[in-house]
Amino acid sequence: MPLDQATLQTAIHTAFKKAKDTPPPSDPSQSDQTQEQILTQLSQDLAAAVNAFVLSGDIGGVVVAVVNTSNQPIGTGTQTGTVKMA
Repeated sequence: MPLDQATLQTAIHTAFKKAKDTPPPSDPSQSDQTQEQILTQLSQDLAAAVNAFVLSGDIGGVVVAVVNTSNQPIGTGTQTGTVKMA
């Protein structure tokens, strides 16, 4: 299954809209603190969106070579199904 770009786009849009819609503080002297809170929340929301995006994909068809301690091939391994990232 390919990565879910539509969900990532929606989550990013939501994060930026949430930041944009945050009301200004009633006391102008608190502007810097409010802006810092907005940036912190935005970065958390974007990180969560990217994490969910990466975890949405499936991993399949992994082939490995098995070697001994002398780095000599002794076999192979193949993943036949698909799994999710953890």
